[in-house]
Amino acid sequence: MIITKTPYRISLFGGGSDLPDWYSLNLGAVVSLAIDKYCYIAARELPNFFEHNYRISYSIVEAVNQVSEIKHPAFREGIKTFAQNSRLEIHHLGDLPARTGIGSSSSFAVGLINALSCLAGNFLSQTELAQLAIEFEQKNLFESVGSQDQIACALGGINLIEFGPKDYWQATPIKLSNSYRKELESRIVLVYSGISRFSSDITKNLVKNLGSNEKLLFRTVELAKLCYEILNSSKDLSLIGPLLTESWEIKKSLNPLSSTKQIESIFDKARNYGAKGGKVLGAGGGGFCLFWVDPDNREYFVNQMKPLVVVPISISDEGTSRLL
Repeated sequence: MIITKTPYRISLFGGGSDLPDWYSLNLGAVVSLAIDKYCYIAARELPNFFEHNYRISYSIVEAVNQVSEIKHPAFREGIKTFAQNSRLEIHHLGDLPARTGIGSSSSFAVGLINALSCLAGNFLSQTELAQLAIEFEQKNLFESVGSQDQIACALGGINLIEFGPKDYWQATPIKLSNSYRKELESRIVLVYSGISRFSSDITKNLVKNLGSNEKLLFRTVELAKLCYEILNSSKDLSLIGPLLTESWEIKKSLNPLSSTKQIESIFDKARNYGAKGGKVLGAGGGGFCLFWVDPDNREYFVNQMKPLVVVPISISDEGTSRLL
């Protein structure tokens, strides 16, 4: 049996500039960090005393004889592309709910490719897994997704990820002192809106508007590089709050589907209780909201945001890994 563990991610800045439709002609840049919440994939060859050839377990259990009969698109296409076994059992578990803006689909893709490749005797590097996951989601599943999540989940840590024509990308790790890292983690408050959505559906609307919003996308790239400069030079972390707010306003301008009345109500409440900045993670439209708070106000802020669920997080350095 193979068990893989792959972190989810938080995208701080630059979302939208990691879409192939953008960086095939322009430069893109994002700052993204992996968090200590994970997707787990367990895979093994299915013993032949079972009547079926494939047993796939996620929110439901599928037991079928042909790969083509598997209903879950990512499992089905993943097995077609990366598996060399004719009988498989695969289980998926996640620490956080899917479709909530924390890169769960890409974490799943990276973890699945890692597990199936290991089971087939192909032990790939994290960089190779990131690239394969990008191609898998965009070309095999035909999802309207960017390219930052697969890299962030595969590599771990906090990175400046830059994109360019001809599918170029490069991840630059951002090294933080222990005290600076702890302050960064204490400023991030992750609040669950209670809404799940398909990010690909929302991103399709953004892709349609890329050509008419070049100035805004260039600014998102600038914000990512400003964030990198702040973090890489250990500057005052309070500088990031207003940049997050600007980034959120840009996201709403680029794609009105990224916000709702319910989300705006959550942001109003957060501002009233001291948030210095914030954004909705991922494509928006629901999922997790990230708020930037002063460390000495964190406990008060978290208590006041109840009954909304707050998820504590830390940066995860390891990236995708094999547990067994």
